[in-house]
Amino acid sequence: MTTPTPDIEAELRSALASNNGNLGRVYLLLQEGTTSNTELIDAGAVANAGAASNSKTMINAILTGDCPSSPSLTAQTGRAIGGLLRTNPGFSEDAQRYLTALRATLDEHSQDSEAVEREDRQLDVASEVLERTIENLNGVYVYTFPTYFRTVQKTDPERFLYKVGKTDRYSSVRIREQQRATNMPEDPWTLRVYRSSTLTPDELEDCFHKLLDAAGHGRATGTRSGREWFYTNLEFLDGIAALLELEVHKSADLT
Repeated sequence: MTTPTPDIEAELRSALASNNGNLGRVYLLLQEGTTSNTELIDAGAVANAGAASNSKTMINAILTGDCPSSPSLTAQTGRAIGGLLRTNPGFSEDAQRYLTALRATLDEHSQDSEAVEREDRQLDVASEVLERTIENLNGVYVYTFPTYFRTVQKTDPERFLYKVGKTDRYSSVRIREQQRATNMPEDPWTLRVYRSSTLTPDELEDCFHKLLDAAGHGRATGTRSGREWFYTNLEFLDGIAALLELEVHKSADLT
């Protein structure tokens, strides 16, 4: 992939600086010398270390043309480029060509079967580690299936389908039971478990569901999906956890 010329890079930096999302907030902080994940979280730019690392990688990809190694992050970068193109109709033809070509390369990388298999294995292992770590803990868990993890909501490229539900015992056991009951062809990935020292699992689940509904992170409407499936993202869920001062167990920084 060709690196951008100085003139194109200047346009890209201007677009990033004016971006109203996490990408813009992180970019401005990086320009000010705030570079560590902890500092970016403390500054309110992102909700967790994974989102901080991902944002920095995406910004670097946009400015240099270097593709991330993770297929899911490569796809996310491609969606971010699509957003920049939509919100910056004044880009020069050269900048538009650069971004369009970069997005095509990213899309190709995101569909590389070997890379996807490697990432899936990593997430499988991370999920298993989390499930072992939280044995006998109650709270609210978040899980999804591999297909859902790679399929965004059509109306919002930053939301995916996650199940957000309570558990009164080892969540991986309950998740496996649910998976067998619904005859899903894939094993689920447990990505988060949130615990409170003051709220019961029922109360905590109710808080999550009400906040997700209030934010417009809509529930799935399929007849077999149940009322605990939401179109949302892990950063938003971690933001709720921070607001409620919850104990957070994660599967990996990859997510």
